[in-house]
Amino acid sequence: MDIVQILIPIVALVAVTVLFALRLARHSTRAYDGPELTPYDLAMLAGGPPRVADTAMAALTEGKAARARRDGWLTRVRSEPTGSLHPVAQETLALIGARSGGMPVWELRREAAGTPAMAALAARLRDLGLIDPPGSGRADPTHPNRTGQAALAHYRLRHREEKSLPARPRDHVAVDALNLFGIALYGLHQLGDEELRAVLCAEEPRPAGARPAARLRRRGSRRSRSSSAASGSSSGCGSSGSDGGPGGCGGGCGGGS
Repeated sequence: MDIVQILIPIVALVAVTVLFALRLARHSTRAYDGPELTPYDLAMLAGGPPRVADTAMAALTEGKAARARRDGWLTRVRSEPTGSLHPVAQETLALIGARSGGMPVWELRREAAGTPAMAALAARLRDLGLIDPPGSGRADPTHPNRTGQAALAHYRLRHREEKSLPARPRDHVAVDALNLFGIALYGLHQLGDEELRAVLCAEEPRPAGARPAARLRRRGSRRSRSSSAASGSSSGCGSSGSDGGPGGCGGGCGGGS
């Protein structure tokens, strides 16, 4: 076979691939051109208040501001955390410290969802046009609109690109931020510490004799975020996310990411 006949389809394939990559790049830059979003902004868009609470608990425990016990309780560390905390994390830490023995993660998740900082976070996203204002007819008032979904897609792509970079010297702050973005976007299964992940995914013990709740089938089920938020359950533990990314703790909080 003539060498030209071999090269023609190869060159054509390369050209098509390059054109597709350029089109994808142009589309992704147009998709979201708003201000920089924090992990807490993205957590609200990806999983509502439960995901935001999970992100705050992960930040506090990994930042040594709170200590995780194996029974699923968090206690506040006496020494004040170094560096500034997001308002949601500050109020979550205050909830932990309000009790001498700390607070279980399942209760903390519910309580954090009702804090003023959580309401202010949702208001910020409405002001940015990423979630619709009240009265728009959505069952879940924190569900992202099209612009919010574009922002999520943009940050998920960026997160994948940053994680795929070859190993290089990075300061610990950058690594911690990258990890927190992963938790915000995809849930607690992104935590590298399996023991901590199991603690933060701990479920509230059922009363003696209570029947376990029926589990939804993971494949093909589309449980709304509003029902998860209303019940106080976390979109980062034990359920498939409605955000298109890996949901829950990977089918078990102790499993690998």
